[in-house]
Amino acid sequence: MKQLLGAITFLDVLGWKGIYNRHDDPIKDLKELIDIVENEVHNTTKWKTRTKVKSISDTIVILCESGPQEASDAIEHHGLLCAKLIPESVFRKIPVRGATAFGQFQNKANIFVGKAVDEAAAWHEEGDWIGVHLTPSADYVFTPPESSVWIPHEPPLKSRPSWQTHCVNWISHASAPAFDENSTKATFRELGPILPELLSKFSNTLKFAAKASASTSAAIKTAKTVPLPKALTPATKKHHQPH
Repeated sequence: MKQLLGAITFLDVLGWKGIYNRHDDPIKDLKELIDIVENEVHNTTKWKTRTKVKSISDTIVILCESGPQEASDAIEHHGLLCAKLIPESVFRKIPVRGATAFGQFQNKANIFVGKAVDEAAAWHEEGDWIGVHLTPSADYVFTPPESSVWIPHEPPLKSRPSWQTHCVNWISHASAPAFDENSTKATFRELGPILPELLSKFSNTLKFAAKASASTSAAIKTAKTVPLPKALTPATKKHHQPH
């Protein structure tokens, strides 16, 4: 089978084990999340025919083929999809965490293999929060476009040292739904009991929310303080006096 090159994102639902005890129909809500991503893909122009959305149990896999020169565009595409998906997952009380890698992979049906697959699969389970970050293979080739959905951040990890990479700004990016801290905390309470291992994920998520909101506010403030060019004064017509 031919090796493909591109971006691949793995996401899984936090607390899927035993979810049937606190959730009426988790399968329905997970299917709705997948439908949201597929609709977003359908609305794109460049990536519509090159993007696939797969699912295995509670894991969602997004993959798209791209050339090496398109790496940053493909990664930005994945980030925009995740910026829609993450807040929807919180709203449905099946919050997700994940990671995006870039490299070689093969896919047939729901079978995945390749360097990018191994990397995304390994890193997405390390996230100790609700969010998505770039793995080294993706971060090393990523050049953020202006107003990128990815922002520099050290994602909280369970068993590895933190490192500076890029994370999806699903809090305050223009493509993401409005974030409300109080309603998010209310949702977290409904996901209880909030045990110590769950509290760390919620706390890390709220810390990131504060940073992302502050970062966006600072960027807006900076943009407003940039002086606008002075308006050009219309040239004054010279009236010739009669001799």
